[in-house]
Amino acid sequence: MTDTATWDCHVHVIGDHDRFPLSPTRGYTPPVATLQALFAHLDSIGSARAVIVQPSVYGSDNSCLLDALAHSEGRCVGVAVPDPDSSIADLGALRAAGICGIRCNLINAGGLPFAATQKWWPWMRDHGWHLQLQIDCTRTDLEALLATPGVPPVVIDHMGFPPPGSGVDAVAGLVAQVAARNVYAKISAPDRIVAKPPQYATALDIAAALLDAAPEYCLFGTDWPHTELTAPVMPDRDWHKTVRKLAGAHWSSLHAAALELYTPRHT
Repeated sequence: MTDTATWDCHVHVIGDHDRFPLSPTRGYTPPVATLQALFAHLDSIGSARAVIVQPSVYGSDNSCLLDALAHSEGRCVGVAVPDPDSSIADLGALRAAGICGIRCNLINAGGLPFAATQKWWPWMRDHGWHLQLQIDCTRTDLEALLATPGVPPVVIDHMGFPPPGSGVDAVAGLVAQVAARNVYAKISAPDRIVAKPPQYATALDIAAALLDAAPEYCLFGTDWPHTELTAPVMPDRDWHKTVRKLAGAHWSSLHAAALELYTPRHT
């Protein structure tokens, strides 16, 4: 049964490679993951809505993402990677197509630099957009970054993406910023931060610490279809059940946060 109140806040769609060519400077080559396959995934975990995130393999060509949103039957919104030279009018067109945020991927090749987004921040704040960062929080001064004047709401991918095998101490700075309600954290992609899947204890400890800090500033995500990974991943239904159990009575807070963050603002 699909719960109309729940979200998967981190998924990707990878189109046919001939129709939607991958960037020649990409860091990896993913298999096709269609919108219909995404719908099947959402139905399998009982979620009605999803946030489709522009993957690094497309660079700043958002064509596949925009095509997916156009055919998503209202189930999806998107986070894009604009070209650094994009104008405010370009952002407005993305907004009209269902985009509600910008992603800076500072881990994979082809990511948008953080500094390149600053000229857009006033418009982003006025229109309810957020800035999504894929960073290794153990190598980033998150407190200083969040203190940058004018920064819009910030979402951190994959529990801070610490090196595999890291414990809670490695993400203490992120936990503190979530506790202070300064940043949202995606409770997603446990397979990326464990040393030996399927031994997920360290990832679950990090998820629990973030949820304990401020569940209303946490967002549930699966990272479907799990690009780049070669080892078997935790089944998405198991991850969904695990996070729901960890969150307990606060499970609804994660989805209330998603509704607030990803609902278009009419201005």
